[in-house]
Amino acid sequence: MSDEEKRVNDDAPGAVKTASAHPDTPGGAQDPRLARSRFSGSFVHGVDSKGRMIIPSGFRDALGDRFVVAPTPDFQHIALYPLGEWLNQQDRLEALTALDARATRLVEMFNKYSYTDCETDQQGRLLLPQKMRSKYLDGCREVEISGARSYIRILKAEAGAEEDLAFAADIPDPLRFMAEIQQSAGR
Repeated sequence: MSDEEKRVNDDAPGAVKTASAHPDTPGGAQDPRLARSRFSGSFVHGVDSKGRMIIPSGFRDALGDRFVVAPTPDFQHIALYPLGEWLNQQDRLEALTALDARATRLVEMFNKYSYTDCETDQQGRLLLPQKMRSKYLDGCREVEISGARSYIRILKAEAGAEEDLAFAADIPDPLRFMAEIQQSAGR
């Protein structure tokens, strides 16, 4: 990645956190869709020899001073959750245990790979836990850091590029795809 790309990535807005009422809502009431942190954007950063990586500044602002490093909901990648979103994920998993006792294993694995009270250093770097690096990054030196609506997803940069190719193959015409969904929902 060129220095210019790195500068653009670091300066790009990566997340939006809205805590005030939206002016377009009746009576100034806050739109509940705006109450949660929303992460968007995609950045490629290196992981240094100590396992540290830079968290884009817009993401850091929305994560807050303390956050949780844990698996993504599909247990395929690393996620950075604001504490409230991590608690929501915990609640969703716990609710599954009432429906199927085997879901207890999901809760146990989610907790096993959850590191609470994480923070970045003065330079905005996060030291990824060794166990997470071993399980999900397998020694790679470049990661894709992308917004996943309510959390941040970290995966090998190569895996991110493969996802882009798979998306283009699966949905070559996104507008047509959306129209088909809307049409089938209207039936």
